[in-house]
Amino acid sequence: MSNLSTYLNTGLALIGWTYIMWKSGEWLMGITLKQWDKRRKISRKQRAVEELYDAFELDTIKDGDQMKITTAKGLVIMMYRQEKP
Repeated sequence: MSNLSTYLNTGLALIGWTYIMWKSGEWLMGITLKQWDKRRKISRKQRAVEELYDAFELDTIKDGDQMKITTAKGLVIMMYRQEKP
């Protein structure tokens, strides 16, 4: 009886240890993926801004000038370069 009790206790401990390791792995992977997705979104937005900058040659805008861009669906984007003091 003592031998069976030892096996059952050891098995239960291994199941508990496996569950704890599994859940901590899920938690760690969740944090890692959230951070990766956050960085990916930031870089995606930055790439879009850079593409807009290149497509409309926004570097040609002088101080105090503005440029309006109208999309096919009526969205108007206005770019304005501030005058340097």
